[in-house]
Amino acid sequence: MGHQLLPFFFLTLICIPGLYALTLVPSQNPVAVGTNVTISLSEPINAAVGNWLFGSSTLFLWVSTTVYPGDSNQDGISLNITTYQLTLMSVTLKSSGIYVFQAFSPSTAKAEITLDVQEPISNVAANVSMTNLVEFNDTVTFTCNASGTPLWFSWQNGSSAVTAGGRVQLSNNGRNLVISGVTRYDEGPFKCIVMNNISKEESIQMNLSISYGPSNLRITASPDNMAYTSGSAISLSCSAESKPSASFYWTYNGNPLNVYGSSYNLTDITQNRTGPYTCVAQNEVTLRNAAVTKTICIFDPISEVAVNPSGSPVEHMPFNLSCNVVGPVDSIRWMKNNMYLYADNTITFFNGNSTLSFKKLTLSDDGLYQCAASNAVSNISSQPYNLTVNYGPINTKASGPDVVKVGSNVTFSCSSVSRPQSQYSWYFSGSKVADSSVYVTAALRQNDSGNYTCMAYNNITGIRSNASVQLTVLAPVTNVMVNMDNQQPVINQPFTLTCTASGDVEHIQWMKNNMFLNPENGTTLSSDNSTLRFQNLSLTDDGHYQCEASNAISNSTSNAYDLIVNYGPWNQKVEGPTIAGIGSNLTFNCTAVSRPQSQYSWFHNSSKVGDGPVYVTAALSLNDSGNYTCMALNNITGISSNASVQLTLKYPVSDAVVNSGNQQPIINQPFTLTCTASGDVEYIQWMKNNMFLNPENGTTLSSDNSTLRFQNLSLTDDGHYHCEASNAISNSTSNAYNLIVNYGPWNQKVEGPTIAGTGSNVTFNCTAVSRPQSQYSWFHNSSKVGDGPVYVTAALSLKDSGNYTCMALNNITGISSNASVQLTVIDPITSVVVTPDRLIPLASQSLLLKCNVMGPYNKIHWLRNNQNFQQSDGVTFSEDNTIVTFKNLKTADDGQYKCVATNLLKEHVSEPYGLVVIYPNAAVSVQASVLLTALIALLFPVLEQCL
Repeated sequence: MGHQLLPFFFLTLICIPGLYALTLVPSQNPVAVGTNVTISLSEPINAAVGNWLFGSSTLFLWVSTTVYPGDSNQDGISLNITTYQLTLMSVTLKSSGIYVFQAFSPSTAKAEITLDVQEPISNVAANVSMTNLVEFNDTVTFTCNASGTPLWFSWQNGSSAVTAGGRVQLSNNGRNLVISGVTRYDEGPFKCIVMNNISKEESIQMNLSISYGPSNLRITASPDNMAYTSGSAISLSCSAESKPSASFYWTYNGNPLNVYGSSYNLTDITQNRTGPYTCVAQNEVTLRNAAVTKTICIFDPISEVAVNPSGSPVEHMPFNLSCNVVGPVDSIRWMKNNMYLYADNTITFFNGNSTLSFKKLTLSDDGLYQCAASNAVSNISSQPYNLTVNYGPINTKASGPDVVKVGSNVTFSCSSVSRPQSQYSWYFSGSKVADSSVYVTAALRQNDSGNYTCMAYNNITGIRSNASVQLTVLAPVTNVMVNMDNQQPVINQPFTLTCTASGDVEHIQWMKNNMFLNPENGTTLSSDNSTLRFQNLSLTDDGHYQCEASNAISNSTSNAYDLIVNYGPWNQKVEGPTIAGIGSNLTFNCTAVSRPQSQYSWFHNSSKVGDGPVYVTAALSLNDSGNYTCMALNNITGISSNASVQLTLKYPVSDAVVNSGNQQPIINQPFTLTCTASGDVEYIQWMKNNMFLNPENGTTLSSDNSTLRFQNLSLTDDGHYHCEASNAISNSTSNAYNLIVNYGPWNQKVEGPTIAGTGSNVTFNCTAVSRPQSQYSWFHNSSKVGDGPVYVTAALSLKDSGNYTCMALNNITGISSNASVQLTVIDPITSVVVTPDRLIPLASQSLLLKCNVMGPYNKIHWLRNNQNFQQSDGVTFSEDNTIVTFKNLKTADDGQYKCVATNLLKEHVSEPYGLVVIYPNAAVSVQASVLLTALIALLFPVLEQCL
């Protein structure tokens, strides 16, 4: 609805930029009837002009420190003009509503709060329709009443809140509580709780008395067993949930026992007292009864259990175990090694499980066997019977040597698998020689060779088993040697090795380099392996040769014969220079492949000049050219060979230099480099940046490579150039010539503003690509004004507009170039101000805002709250945008308005004009009119400053 204030407040709003953020803080809210409440500001504020409203009615107005009561002011409401706190004394329900604070000068602020006044809860009373009830039969109703406003009703049963659902119903806004078919858990205590926003009260507690049962009957036996031993004593006890307490009586097998009460005792019981015992409970109020039955079982115990075998257990034979029990038996079970047994294809049970029968015993039947006999009150296991199955002998084995030497003693051993352990006897050639598992012979002779037999016997199973060893007695082998009979091993010639030994030799084996030798590739053995023949020796026959002579009991290996095949000389070579410089000393090396090492002799043009594999010359002269020959001789093979080298002598190369003359390297012009050197120059090679140069892309070489020509230089020709002059014995490389190609100026640019304001200084920068660096000159409209790459003007005037030209000159290439910038000098904008056509912006009236600009400008536009502002149905702009017209002001037009003037230099933004539209109060008293005149006089200095 806008700002509804007295008219005299409008004057201060003209220069207010915007509303001040503020909230109101009450001392309490909601508040009880008859108490006091103070409404304060969230933070201090300076409000020379302001008011308090209650709804749309004025409570207080003030200007400076003068306070004026409004039309809705009444007793009990006061204002603190220093803090602007509003205090309400002894509030009533009519004090509820919206309270508004407004400030207009020098700050603008508005805040509101809704105050809620409530009457406290009192006179809480609750009643119940009845208190003595029977479970599941009766329904009860609770009713609650109270004074106060507003009211919320709830119920509690003990510490738990009562909620509607199922048997529970709430009605009349929670005042009425109905519970249908009450249960024992509905006894309470119940209470009613009434509350509003400022208070809470509870009714007195109410309890119900609910009769129930009997239910959940239970018989407990002490002791509590599944079955009882004859002679025991048992105490039976019966319990039930019931209100009031239930009465009890007992029956046995459906017959009354004339026993009344919750307990019944049995003493020295016998097996014929087994049967069902029933307890019956009755409630005299609910007229209900219930019964529960427990069966008691009584038995005599087992006194003794034992396992007996049927005979001796033998493998593959049948066998039985019997379980003997003293006392009544319900069941018998058998165990092996504490694991229960079950009938299968190997065992069966007879005579009510009292007999365990094995069809055929196996070794896996070994173990500890027990039988367990049980009835309802006892369970006894026998002592373990250890079943051990007898077997064998099987796997009878005789061990001992097959072959021994004459005079030795031999030990034979016999073993077998048997239970119990077998008895052993030894036989040789049909005669018994020992009774034990081990037999040791006397010193053996050759006629002691033959068959030795062991017999194993088990006296329980009656089984016998034999095993034998065949023995041979021999003499050992000794004195093994390899012989070569003074032969000399030479490549491609035959060679023979012979093996000799003492003793009974059964076999001879040859070895090469500790590996057994199988004849192949021209190597053969004699029929008894004693002779090893090489048809034609080769280098692969080199090695350590041994022979091994052996029989079944011994072997002997010869010392190694080291076979080294002699050969050569082969592959003779002479190494040394073929070209050398005069005055130098040369070394020639002669090598040949030969065993043993060859002897060497040197010859120069058929004249012997030295011996040995290396020949070093004296200082050379021109007559030392010619043929140098080396002769190699092997004294063992009798073979000799020759090798030669031809020597030529030359003068060395030195002092290589690169010359450019007096040329200046300029881009796109020809250029020449020349290489000179001393000595016998045979070849010249050019390098660029340490890489060998192959002429291409406009670069050529003279026929002898001494001159390097560039047809038209380019920037890629920059680099370090060397030349290398050489012959077969020497070379010389020049120092580097650093070629730098001059160019430019290119790509000239002038950087600087094109528009400037009078009185300012402008900086222009000139650049150009050039080698060497260009020299720069500046011109203003053809008049020279400065030198160097940077030109800074003096303070500008309008006559300094025009063309600024930079000229760049390269003194080496002789080339110059120009670049320009056009500068326009204008006067700047000095101020932009927004002014309204009236001081008081009243709602539903028009308002004009004018943009006043000092200085030349190109265009004007407006901003509202820093956003672009466009015309609409209620807002129009003049043709040049200098004036904004509001046809009918409304609060939607409130905001911060700015005018923006733009010239070629920049935008200029005015200070904001804060528009706050004011709604006049329709009921302005005569007294307020008089105050208006006084307020204008008070605020006139402020208005004058704003204008």
